This record gives sequence, structure tokens and C-alpha cells, in this order.
Amino acid sequence: MNKRVTVFFFGLLLLTAFHSASIVGQRPVGNPITISAKSQPFQRPEACLPCHQRQYDELRSSVKSGYRNVSPLFNALELAGNFLSGGLLRPVYEDSIKAINSNMVSTESYTDLNQVRAAFCIGCHNPHVVLLGDDPNTREIPEIETGLDFRPDLIRPLRDYHFVDENGQQVLPDDPGGLPPPGARPSLGAAGISCDVCHNVIAPDLDRSFRRDGLANMSLKLLATMSKVGSFLFPVSVKDDFHTSSWDLDRIAYLRSGDFCGGCHDVRVPVNSGSLTHQEDNLNNPAITSYRLENLNTEWETGPYNSTENPFGKVVRCQDCHMSTYPYGGETTYQVGDMTITSPTPGVFPLNFAARPGVSSDYPLQKRPVATHYFTGVDVPLLSDREMQQRVGEDYPRADEPGVDEYGIPKSLAQRREDLLKAAVRISLDETDLAARPGEDFTVRLTAVALTGHRFPSGFSQERTAYVHLTVKDQNDFLLFQSGYVVDKPHPETGELEPDGNLDDEDLEHAHVVVDPGQFSTPYQPGPANNGHTNQVFELGPDNGPEARVFAGEPLGVVLWRNELARIFMPGESNGRGTILTQPHFEETFSAAFANSVDNYRSLAPLRPTTYRYLIKLPSQDELDLLGVELEGPLRVHAQVNFLHFPPLFIRFLIRTTSAEGPGGRSFGLIHEGLMDDLLVNVENIAAAQFTVELLP
Repeated sequence: MNKRVTVFFFGLLLLTAFHSASIVGQRPVGNPITISAKSQPFQRPEACLPCHQRQYDELRSSVKSGYRNVSPLFNALELAGNFLSGGLLRPVYEDSIKAINSNMVSTESYTDLNQVRAAFCIGCHNPHVVLLGDDPNTREIPEIETGLDFRPDLIRPLRDYHFVDENGQQVLPDDPGGLPPPGARPSLGAAGISCDVCHNVIAPDLDRSFRRDGLANMSLKLLATMSKVGSFLFPVSVKDDFHTSSWDLDRIAYLRSGDFCGGCHDVRVPVNSGSLTHQEDNLNNPAITSYRLENLNTEWETGPYNSTENPFGKVVRCQDCHMSTYPYGGETTYQVGDMTITSPTPGVFPLNFAARPGVSSDYPLQKRPVATHYFTGVDVPLLSDREMQQRVGEDYPRADEPGVDEYGIPKSLAQRREDLLKAAVRISLDETDLAARPGEDFTVRLTAVALTGHRFPSGFSQERTAYVHLTVKDQNDFLLFQSGYVVDKPHPETGELEPDGNLDDEDLEHAHVVVDPGQFSTPYQPGPANNGHTNQVFELGPDNGPEARVFAGEPLGVVLWRNELARIFMPGESNGRGTILTQPHFEETFSAAFANSVDNYRSLAPLRPTTYRYLIKLPSQDELDLLGVELEGPLRVHAQVNFLHFPPLFIRFLIRTTSAEGPGGRSFGLIHEGLMDDLLVNVENIAAAQFTVELLP
């Protein structure tokens, strides 16, 4: 190597060392950043395949690219959200495209909250498709007339628009929500969050965030150019100039930071004044109030993993768990309170080429620590493997794909999900009473600690739920106590007239809720006839406990962790079921239109051991004699944490809302009871503990 080349590479090493400390976690200032590069239309992932086979294969095995966008749950939520209480249909698509293109909440085009709400979910799920704008030659989502001219017979689930024929022209299913037309291919939008959505981001967009902090609601500046950003300093040039690789150190640092994920993974929903929300600071519109519907990034920012005050002694970013070999990269043992924890080590990245060797036109590629693109999360896809392939692409792998990759990571989405959940929480029963006597009380003490970078579980309110199933039995398996249980029941509201023997589609026995799907009038008329979604039934179940446990510390009822949409009624208000309340009342709801608050603090805080008590009264000896039971000690206490991806009653609400019974007055072909029976899976026993209690005479 000659002297000039030696000096050049020495200079690169110095620059690398100089920037290594700040490359992680740095957020650029935002909107002033611009980029000058040749325009390039947003690409489907296949365009990246020739050089990035590994990343392509990993991404296709995730739910982030593809499933979430064609998910029947996402599409049902988007439709259900179009109908607001009072009979108003929010503007759909057209206003949102104009507002988003012009910086969602800070421009002249923003005149009321409905323009911010319009097509709200797709702004994060498919932002590049929304940004195609009003050009009829490129846009996938059509304009839908609203107000008095609204026709429910013209509205479709968003996923219907993500098909093209062999000539690239849009084709639609015959029926709303139906299967692809013969010969149809997935469009750009069918890929959801794909390569270009992340690698075309240039900076946070301060104007799109309510607090002007570049966080939440797709607050990212996304520019369709040939300039792609990766995670490495000084990337080499690309053969044949398909794209250029950004050398912008701020842009690279932003891609590598946790704040990059925060651009979407807080969700703040704008609401009308008067509800129980907090005001977001915005220099352009200080009147905005919002729900924190998803608090992932805020929880990470304010938690122990965004500092060195955690067992690993360094900042642990989102990427360190969701884009590394985690939870397959080795283990670490540490102390949290009185608990000794062994858990997977975050931030272990495989050594590999960033692209196929030979794609560089100037320099040979070197092996470096690279990011995986599985983006493993906790979603349970409610589409069959075959329908996934029809909607997203024939190369989409099975959910239970066999084998492992070159790093030993399972190819099976279901296995990765289960292993990630098993790394999320630990429990202990070690503080439980040592002895118990028939006819007397004893106390089980369960200590739980979350090991996640955010609260556990986290995400969209009421979507993810974790709970403790606790039992007390004697040596003959006689059941003395249980909490966190389900019962097989019929569900006539969605056509299940008899118990079906399946417990995965049942809700916990802490509350019994049925949600009104809303009403409709024919022809459609805004007004009281279309009165939004309310709780038709809300009653406390035999295993009730969340309110008492969360707010009063009572040692009774189920231990349950999740965020909740809530309705708080004040004295004098009607609960929507004909009762005028005489005292304040709190109840869970499953409709954002009916909610006036969100409780984001029922979930388990990371690295903060929390103890929950169960006050258990054993049957007396007389009662045991009457039953003909002779207890044999010691008693066995067993606790395990189970996980629900989506509460069944929420899915049944969406089934009804998107059926002919709902406010659209027609079926949208998305979800039905049989789909739940076939595909909804609860991940059980992700953490467990046992304890024996001496049985005294």
C-alpha cells in the first residue's frame, strides 16, 4: 500500500474514532436539513434484493413488512375509526394527504381536528403511499367524499387498494375485503414498511409532531431520492449507481438512534377539548390535546435503558433488541432488588457483509457488525400463510418456517415471538407465607419485574395484555384457589351460539364487556342514528381486580398488565346504558370515540420489582368434610405469566363494527369468528414460579 493510501485510511480511522461516541443516540435539529439528490420513486423490497438478499429474507419473515398493512385487525380499526360519536364521518384520505404533505398540524390546510384524524393509522403503516399525494397516476388510496354526500357502499378496507395487474394498473377485489382478483400482484403499498421507508429518511420532522419534538405519528422527513442512508460511516459506492450511500454523519446517527424509532412508536391521537387528556405544546397550534394511545418511545426515553443505570451499563437502544441477535446472543446474570436475573444480552450484532460482495465499484466490502431485519415483536398474524402470500407475495415464508439462519436465529416467526416474550419478564413467589391452616387466611406474594426497554406490555392501548394465572393446590391436585382464568362461553353477538372448546378466544373473568358497534341509517344521514361505539354491557367479573389493585392496592383479583382506553363518568352523567350516575365511575372501553382518557400505567415498569398480594382464605375443616375432601400438604402455589396479543372482546367489537350490523351498514369482509378460532393464539407460560406452603393442622 502506498503512502498516500495509507494516510487516507489512517484519516478514516481517526474520523471513525472521533465520531464513534456520538454516532448512537444523536438527533439532528430537524426541519432545516435538506438533501440534494436525484429523485427516485419509492421501491418495493424486491428492488433491493439483488444486493441485499440477507436483509430481504429477514424482512420478509417479519410482520413489519407486509402483514401489518394487510392485517384484518389494522384494516378494521381504520374503518371503525372513521365513524365518530354524533354521526360524523371523519374526512378520509383526501384531507389527510393534503395535511400530511403540508406538515400535518402546522399549515393553513389544517382547519379542524378531523383533518389530523383522517386516515390517521395509515400515516405510520404506509407513509410513502400516503405521500404519493393527489397524482392519480401514482396514488393508491382514492378520494372518498364525506359528510352529507358520503356513501357507505363506496368505502373499502385500505388493503383492497394494494393490488396491481401485470401492467402495473390497480385492480380491486370483487367484494370489499375479498381475496385478490385472478392474476393480481402486490402493489407498492402491500409491502408496508419496507426498505425505502427507513433508508430514505433524512431527519425528524418537527412540524408533524404535536410537541415539535420530532416524535410520534410518523414525524419523519421522508424523501424519495437515490440517496439512501445506512448505519455505517464512510459507505462505499454502489455498482451501476442504482442508489448512492449517504455520508451525512447526522443522518447516519439519526438512523442508529432510538429517536428514529420514536418517530412512529409514540402515537398521540388528537381529540376535541373537554375530554380527560393533556395538552401537547405546539408553537403553531397550542390548542391541540391528545391521548397517548401508544407510549413506547416515551417509556424508553424516561426509563433505565436510555441511560447507563441498567444491568448492562450502557444505553440500550430499540435496535439493540429488535435488530440484533437478541434473544439468541448470549446471557447476562445480574441483580434486580432481591431477584437474581439471567436474561439475554442485548446489542450483540452478527458479523457479516452489509451487502453481497462485489456490489461496490471501488473498494472490496469488509465484514462488520450488521443489523438483522427480523424486527421481532409480539404480533400474532390473523391471516393464513396462503392468504399472506396472495396479498404480500409468493415468497412470504410460513409463520412456522422450519430451521435457523446462519446465526442460529429461528426462521419461524412464531418461535421468535415466543422467545422474545420469554425474555420480557421474571416473577418470584419467595415472599409468600410459609404456612397455612384450614379456615384461615394466608398471603401469596408475587414479585414481578419487566426486563423490556419500555413498559411491559406496551403498544396500542388494549392490544397487548399480560396476566398472571395463579393456582393453589394440594398434593392431590385439589384446586383451592385460582386467578387469571378463562371460561369457555358462547358468543351469540358474533354467531357463536355454543361453547366451542377453544379457550384462546375467551376473555379473562375480571370484567364482562360487550361493545356496541354503532348504528346506521339508510340512506346514510349524519346524526343521532349513527351514534358511535359505546359499552352495551360492562360488569365486573368474579376474578375482578384491576381497579382495586391499581388504585387501592387491594390483595384481590387478577394481576393484569396492559394500557387501557377508559371512560370516566362524573356524577350526573349517563353511562350510555340508561343509568344516571350518582358518583364518579371508571370503566374500560374499546372505542376511542367513547373513551375520554387513556391509562398508560397499568403495565409493568422495567427493572422496577413490583409485589402483588393475594389474600387467600382456605376452606374450614367443616367445609372440607362436607365436600368429602382431605387435604394433603404441603400446598403447591404455581404462578405463570400468559400473553394475549389482542383481547377477544376487542376483536368481536371489530367484527361487529365492520359487519352489516355496524355503522357502515355493510360487511367489509375482514374478520369473523372462525378466523379467531383458527389463528388467535395466546402465548402461555412466558415466565413461571413455584412455592410450597406448609399445611398446618
